[in-house]
Parts: sequence; structure tokens; C-alpha cells
Amino acid sequence: MKRYARVLVVCPGNAMTAGPEALHQLVGEMNRLGQPAAIVYHPFDREFETPAPYRQHGAPVARYAQEAGTLVVFPEIFTTLALRAAPADAAIWWMSVNNFTGERYGNAWRDRLRYWKYVAKGRAPLGGVKALTHLRHFAQSDYAREFLAAQGVTGEPLRDPIPVYTEPAYVARLPSLLAGAKRADRILFNPTKGAPITARLMAAYPEWEFKPLRGLDRTQLADAFLGAKLYIDFGHHPGKDRLPREAALHGCCVITARHGSAANDVDVPIPARFKLDVKAPDFVQRFGAAAGEVMAKFDACSAELARYRKVIAEEPDTFRQDIRQAFALP
Repeated sequence: MKRYARVLVVCPGNAMTAGPEALHQLVGEMNRLGQPAAIVYHPFDREFETPAPYRQHGAPVARYAQEAGTLVVFPEIFTTLALRAAPADAAIWWMSVNNFTGERYGNAWRDRLRYWKYVAKGRAPLGGVKALTHLRHFAQSDYAREFLAAQGVTGEPLRDPIPVYTEPAYVARLPSLLAGAKRADRILFNPTKGAPITARLMAAYPEWEFKPLRGLDRTQLADAFLGAKLYIDFGHHPGKDRLPREAALHGCCVITARHGSAANDVDVPIPARFKLDVKAPDFVQRFGAAAGEVMAKFDACSAELARYRKVIAEEPDTFRQDIRQAFALP
């Protein structure tokens, strides 16, 4: 692999979601492993402060520059910028495939229109992935790797860990936290993902408590997971999402849709009966059966996610290995 004098990682300014945090994690870890790297905030002509929660990653900030010997890493929302990075080398980190394709698994025509809107706004190239084949590509998920492979592109693995909860000190505390957990017949969900589907389920099963996860810090989120038996996610799973991993790590069972990253057994390795086709005519009934099993036989169902939890706990080591491989580091 090629060595670089510096790596610049482009991040939208003032953005506080999983993707921007992963970009800060990447920069911090690269520097710790010996690869000089910095965050560059976009738009490039404005000044931004690093969001307070992301300062723990130790990611230095630099101005955007297109220089030979530099690699500029762009998230998939900035693919057209990557086409204009010369004489620097450019790479795309595919964290959220669907943020490029516009696919939401609802109306196919609406999904296609969404992509053409991205093209019209200059956010995606007219030729799709085919216009990007000469760049380097990093895949945050197996879903992204498969998406790129279908276009004849090799996606190098670059799989970020969930922050805080996979740090050694926290992992050491987890057994005692799990042993002391007092779980209710409670179903947790992300109110920003798959809201219409969740609303159907809430109406169909008023006997269960459905609790949205909003406005919580890391401690409060962990407490919510430790107090519930089930986390559901019927969003579009554009990458290897964090909330399902965080829920599983804290002992929750997980039920998802059967598309995006949740469609494969690498990114979301949970039992097949806990992955549901939201368009199936008997979807609501199948959900009731799966959730009912979790409520009645929680310990047995939770134990089936042991492999998933092991993979999650190993993510920091996996991330470092991916970075060493991608950037030819010892």
C-alpha cells in the first residue's frame, strides 16, 4: 500500500451524528498509529470548532489543501469533491451507502428521484460509482463492500468501533452492569428511523411499552438499554449502525428490518427470525411472535447474540488492524 505524508479527512462542520464522530475517530487513531492526519471541516471557506463530545478522539484540525503526497478521505456525501482533489490522491469512505444512492426501500421511483436530486445539487456524480472507480474506496460495512463489488470496485475494510462502550475500562465493567440489570418488558426504538413502521407496531401491541431513545447522553443511553429487553430498528440501515450494536452490547435483544446492512449476517449477526420483511403481509404478526418470544424467554434469546457481542467488543482492535493495512503502518 502507498504511504502518505499526510491524510486529510473531510467532515461536515457542526455535524453531530455517528458519521462525523467516526471521521474524528479515524483521524485520532491514525495519528496514534503513526500516520499524520487531520480533520478538515466543510465548507472549506468557513471556520468550525470541533464539537465538544468529539474532542476526546484527539483529532487535529487543518485547512483543506490539495497537495501531492496527501490523501484526502471524503465521506460518501462528498463524492464530487473527491473528483477535484488532484494533485492530492482521493478516497471515499462509504459509511452510509444509502446517503449516496438515496434508497429508502419504499417507493422505487422516489428513491431514484432522490438520487437525481443529489446529482442536480452536485452531491453525486452523473455516472454514479462508475465515475469514481479510479479513486480509493474504504468500506465501513460488509454491505458497503458488497455494494462496491457489484460495481466492480474493491472496498478496503475500514470498520469503526462504537465509541466509549468498547473502551477497555468500560468493557471491564460490563459484566457487573449486565448482572445487575433490571429489565422490563420494554421495547426501545430510534424515533428518527422507521417511524411509520414503529407506529403500526405500537398501535397493534399496546400491552408492551415502547420507549423512544432521544436526548440521552452515553450514561443515560446505557441505562436505557440495561432496563429493557428489546431494541427494534426498522430504518434503512445505510451502514453498520451504532444503536443496534450498542443495544446488543448491553444485553438487549435486537429485531431489525431485512435490508441494507441488516440483510447480511456479517454486519448484524442476529438470528434470522429477528430480521423481518417489513413489506410482508404478515409483518405485524411476525413481529408479535418474535417480540413475544423475547419477552417470555429473554435469557435464552439474549444468549443467542453472544457472537454479535464478541465481534462488537473486538471492534477497536479490528479498526486498528484495518488502518494499519490501509496505510501500510507497522
